[in-house]
Amino acid sequence: MPFETPTLPALIARSQSDLAGGSALVRSDAEVLARVLGAAAYGRYGHQQYIADQILPDTADEETLLRMAHARLKRGRLEAVKASGPAAFTGGASALLDAGALLQRDDKVLFRVRASVKLTGTAGSVVLEALEAGELGNTPAGTQLRLVSPVLGVNEVFTVTAPGITGGTEQESIETLRGRVIRSYRVIPHGGNKSDYETWALEVAGVTRAWVVRQWLGPGTVAVFFVRDGDVNLIPNAEAIATVAAYIEQERPVTAEVYVSAPAERLVAYQLSVTPDSSAVRRAVEAALIDLHNRESDLGGVLLATHISEAISAATGETDHKVLAPLGDVSAARNELLTYGGVNWV
Repeated sequence: MPFETPTLPALIARSQSDLAGGSALVRSDAEVLARVLGAAAYGRYGHQQYIADQILPDTADEETLLRMAHARLKRGRLEAVKASGPAAFTGGASALLDAGALLQRDDKVLFRVRASVKLTGTAGSVVLEALEAGELGNTPAGTQLRLVSPVLGVNEVFTVTAPGITGGTEQESIETLRGRVIRSYRVIPHGGNKSDYETWALEVAGVTRAWVVRQWLGPGTVAVFFVRDGDVNLIPNAEAIATVAAYIEQERPVTAEVYVSAPAERLVAYQLSVTPDSSAVRRAVEAALIDLHNRESDLGGVLLATHISEAISAATGETDHKVLAPLGDVSAARNELLTYGGVNWV
C-alpha cells in the first residue's frame, strides 16, 4: 500500500493532540506551537516526496533530468542547429563576396555567407547559414534574400535554391530528452542490434523517428530510415542523411554494411463526404487524419480502414461520413512511409 503524505491540517491536529488533547489548546501558546510543529513536519514530508520524485526520470525535475542524461546517454540534451543551404546571386565578373556578409529575409531573419566566393562570370552560388540556431532559419527554395550592407559589384537580391536552407533544429525539448532517458532504461545496448541503430539515429539533432530493416540488400546489410517531424518536410534531404550516416559510422560494428536512407513517401489521398458539411467539420476531420498518420504511420506498415473511419468519427462536430477513397486498408512497401495526402471533399 503506498504511503500517503499527511495534510497540513492533519499534522496540526496531530500536534495538538500530542501536546494537550485539542480543545484545551484554544487561545494558548501551545496552539501556536502545534501549528509551527505541523508546518515543519509538512515541509519535511514535502522534501521527502521531492527527493523520491528525483529517483526516476519520468518524475525528475529539469535539473536532475539533465544530470541523468549526462550520466546515461552518450549525447545529453541536443543543442539547437543552424540552418544552411545554397543561394544564387549575380554581379559583375570577378566580384568578391566575403565570408560573413549578412543577408536578411523580409521578416528580418539574418543569414551569413559561410565562405568567400569570387564570381567567374555574372552569376554564382554561395552557401548561407542562419545567424541564429533553430527552425526559424529554415527557408524554402525560391525565397529572396537581400544584402544588409552593399557589396561592391554584387547585386542586392539573392535567391535560395534547391533544396532550400534546411537543417535548422530547435534545442531538444525536456520532454523529448525525458523520453530518451527513459528509453535508455528500457532498451539495453547490445553492440549493434536493431535497437542500437535506432538509438544512434535518434542521437542526431532533428531526428524524431527511426526504423531499421535487417538484410536490406542481403546478409550482413542493414538499412536505417529516419524522418525529421520538426522540419517543413519530414522526409530528410541529402545533407541530413549524410549527417546521420556519418554519426552511425562512428558507432556501428565494423562487420555491418549500413545504408542510411530517407523513407519513400507515399501520400494517402482521401475522398470523403461528411455530415454536417461545414468548414469547421472539415478542418476537424483533416486534423484527425493528420493525427492518425502521426500516431500510426510506420515504415512498411498498414493503415487500417477501421482506424481511418474511427479517426473521422472522433472529429468534433461530425455525425456521419462516407470514405470513398481509399477503399480498404492501405499498405506500404518496406521502405515506404504512409503520409497524409489531403482530402478531396465530395
